[in-house]
Amino acid sequence: MAVITFMSDFGTKDHYVASVRAAILSKSPSQLIADITHDIRPYDIAHAANVLKHVYKEFPEKTVHLVAVDSMAERCDLIGVELDGHYFVGFDSGIFSLLNGKQPTQIVKLEHSNCTFPAKNVLAKIALELAEGKGLSSLGNPMQEIKVLFARQLKVTKREIAGNVVAVDHFGNLITNISKSEVEKIKDINGSQVRHTIRFGREEFDDFHLYFSDVESGDIFVLFNSSGNLQIGINKGNASELLGLSVDSPVLIEFANS
Repeated sequence: MAVITFMSDFGTKDHYVASVRAAILSKSPSQLIADITHDIRPYDIAHAANVLKHVYKEFPEKTVHLVAVDSMAERCDLIGVELDGHYFVGFDSGIFSLLNGKQPTQIVKLEHSNCTFPAKNVLAKIALELAEGKGLSSLGNPMQEIKVLFARQLKVTKREIAGNVVAVDHFGNLITNISKSEVEKIKDINGSQVRHTIRFGREEFDDFHLYFSDVESGDIFVLFNSSGNLQIGINKGNASELLGLSVDSPVLIEFANS
């Protein structure tokens, strides 16, 4: 039986998460359910996509990801998607188009009666059927495409990379859309003598750190995180609050020859 993951913007103060889990476990008590997070900012598709894209591949293939974010059933179709060997069930809000830029292998529209709690009454049932080995094509009507949203794109030249903060994590760290591979590509183009300057807010740095502990408590670090994205933070502090930066704040890396 495949793993089911569960991600939502329900929070943990109410009964909603437990109700969805109960809908699965009441039918299959041994089903493994892994919670990704339930602290997605309410209705924030970009935040949800950023979290999901960094973790779904770490689960085994055939994992079923139940995604209940911005769950306004009257505005979005409920869909099932096969992508990268994984299954996703949720709302056709554009979230699945932000995961890796690929076209899904399969898309189906899930048929259901109108209800006020589709995550519990529809998606939980579909997720369990997929985890038990039922084919996606048997669970709905085929669709040709999903709703597409476009993530913020880097602006890249030989002299600079202009990016943005795309997420702020629990610690107030600023996660950007600038990747280590993109920086290394530009450095290769410019040669080994190229210098770089990282600018954000009123701050600037001329080098990257390797670890959070490279700086003293209260100091700023600039490093590439485990996902390979440029991350800005304050050791034992909240960078978003203290630097006055948040999602969409610009981050610039400038290159110059020595």
